[in-house]
Amino acid sequence: MSPAHVLEPTYRRLKRALMEGTWPDGAKLEAMRLADDFGVSMTPVRDSLNQLVGEGLVHLTPGEGFRVPVLTEQALRDTLEVNAVLLEAAIGDEWCLPGGSDTVASMNGYAHRLAGAFSALARGSGNRLLIDAINWISERLHAVRSREPQVLPDAQHLLERIEASLHGSRNERRNALNHYHAQCQDQVSRLVNHFPD
Repeated sequence: MSPAHVLEPTYRRLKRALMEGTWPDGAKLEAMRLADDFGVSMTPVRDSLNQLVGEGLVHLTPGEGFRVPVLTEQALRDTLEVNAVLLEAAIGDEWCLPGGSDTVASMNGYAHRLAGAFSALARGSGNRLLIDAINWISERLHAVRSREPQVLPDAQHLLERIEASLHGSRNERRNALNHYHAQCQDQVSRLVNHFPD
């Protein structure tokens, strides 16, 4: 195992690059090349890649090595459906606005703001498992969500409506989430293949 002072920054850098879509789906992640690029030995890179396999951000096939997972249209549809179900569960009768929700709109970037809004909705449930699951999905979909402003007809408005629903009624939260997920489902092919207008 790598020392924490080398492993942690390597892990964070690699995770950030994967979430930002630095490599295309299916790209081989060669530990030696990454170690050279990051200026570290192969051990923290391998340890980081193995940790990211457990988080679903890297795929490992014995004999073939590490790869960026391939997101198919069906996988995106399934993930969006699960995200919608989890968020619906999160905004149940016991939901209350969590502290720190006012900082969501101050986050930089569409994908970060959307993840922050979904995280706030999850935190309002008080259910740790829902929070973890929704945050896990946000990490997996970060690269796709970064493309949404170029693909979804009114992405910025969808985001602002979700953020505003944090201070609204349960019905407003449900409607904002349903509208967002419906728009994404309608554009799955373009989100996966990234066909800009």
